[in-house]
Amino acid sequence: MHEISICESLLKTALAELGRQAPGARLLKVRVAVGALRQVVPESLHFAYEALSAGTRAAGSKLEILPIPVAARCRRCGWEGAIEGRLFYCGACRAAEIEIVRGKELYLESLEIDDDGAE
Repeated sequence: MHEISICESLLKTALAELGRQAPGARLLKVRVAVGALRQVVPESLHFAYEALSAGTRAAGSKLEILPIPVAARCRRCGWEGAIEGRLFYCGACRAAEIEIVRGKELYLESLEIDDDGAE
């Protein structure tokens, strides 16, 4: 279950940023962009986040997953668009000569931090 290692990295980054904020600042939300080709199971990612954030300054914060669909560009005709289903071919000329341009992403999009109660 690689979702655990993904969450460990997310939390490490989020807590490091939270540490740069005022002592009373609270982490409210972590947004992560996940490409469809990353084979991340959203439920497992949420479970791992909740388990790993317990007992930290991130406890009680929410994980928001921003799904990124698969998109490709055809090397033959130049078409670019979403790939539907499991067959990877051009949406215009049906050639199999495509390159993936979206769907492999996995990155921390943003953090939502409340510093109203901070000193």
